Amino acid sequence: MKIALHGIGKMGRAVEKIAVERGHQIVARISHDDTGSRPAVWGADAVIDFSHYDAISDVVELACSRKANLVIGTTGWSDRMESIKTRCEKAGIGIVYAANFSPGANIMFAVTRHAASLFSRFPEYASGIEERHHARKKDSPSGTALRVQQEVVEGSNHRLEPTIASTRAGAEVGLHTVFFDSPDDLVEITHRARSREGFARGAVIAAETLQGRTGFFRFDELMELV
Repeated sequence: MKIALHGIGKMGRAVEKIAVERGHQIVARISHDDTGSRPAVWGADAVIDFSHYDAISDVVELACSRKANLVIGTTGWSDRMESIKTRCEKAGIGIVYAANFSPGANIMFAVTRHAASLFSRFPEYASGIEERHHARKKDSPSGTALRVQQEVVEGSNHRLEPTIASTRAGAEVGLHTVFFDSPDDLVEITHRARSREGFARGAVIAAETLQGRTGFFRFDELMELV
């Protein structure tokens, strides 16, 4: 598969490493403010984006105009989701997005939803979320924490509505814990990323799974097809 990278920071470099290890070819490396390399995307089967939410409209238009599938690892653009979905359908391409492309994190989302449905039957339990990331991460709370919060709220049918405590310090890649607390006991579900390669691997797997498909998918929906 021929892949174009949109966003060439640490995550972009991790995606390149994993993609090459899995036998794919990188045909373009594009920063979100760079137009010079964009013609090379004509030959790409997929664009993988880890850039900035300000660039999301540009990368969607880029992928749609080149008829290349798109993997979006950037967060903070949920307010534009419907318009992007419509653009994807009009172009006839596949788009997959996630707040977190780690397969383990996506399994945590499913486990959290089921746990919330069980704990919400007992009024003694309250829920909360704690997340930690490195000092350079700009968004707070993280997209992953917001997704965990959504799973608790929907899984409990709005009987549990956890707040999120966020920390930005040091070099933590990503730590997310959801807890269910009562006077009698405490239950915690935690996902800790050991490196960026887990996110990168999931993004490349998403691009592979998207081949031959059109439509607008969350990564956990696409995982059902792996």
